[in-house]
Amino acid sequence: MNEKVLGVLAGKDMPPDLLKRWADSADCLIAADAGADRLLDAGSAPVLILGDLDSVSEKAKKCGAEVVHIADQDSTDCDKLLRIAHERGWSAVTLASIEGDSLDHLIGTVYSAVRASVQVRFALRTGIGYIVHEGSFKVNAQPGRRVSFLPILPCRGVCLEGVRWPLQYVEMAPNGLVSVSNQAIDSAVNVSITEGAGLLVVEYPQEEMPIWS
Repeated sequence: MNEKVLGVLAGKDMPPDLLKRWADSADCLIAADAGADRLLDAGSAPVLILGDLDSVSEKAKKCGAEVVHIADQDSTDCDKLLRIAHERGWSAVTLASIEGDSLDHLIGTVYSAVRASVQVRFALRTGIGYIVHEGSFKVNAQPGRRVSFLPILPCRGVCLEGVRWPLQYVEMAPNGLVSVSNQAIDSAVNVSITEGAGLLVVEYPQEEMPIWS
């Protein structure tokens, strides 16, 4: 399926008007637990609510969405959302409301995205985050805007092009080389990896979002 699938988590970081724009532009809305309440607060409703359902409101459960209770305590609600997306045939998911105020939840969400069987992007307040695996990945950018690439797993053969401080076939690791607050100098940024996985973050102002390409 090539649908625009928006998965909403429980973080309270994203402004309701921005979340509403993302929701209105999506083909399918999935909520993990209290992510359903984030959508309802923004004026939208999910078609599917899933998770261990320990924090979603009764109001959200009765909004007309399909509700899937998954009691597995060895996986996060984000893991569950991405697994169900894969099982239902979606190849890519954009996750919103991920930043919140819990650093452990944020880092856990990034880990969930790296191990997922679907392609994952993050809808952030100030841009888009892309999980990048082996191969080449290209995204649109605007000169002067911030670009960062953070290795989530140890990476080999990393090339980063279209930025002020490019990288050419370097090794990167969480405890080694990273590229934070680099700057786009072209209309596109390209990253390629021989081995590993990382997070590419590209700055976009809120008025330009949602961006699905």
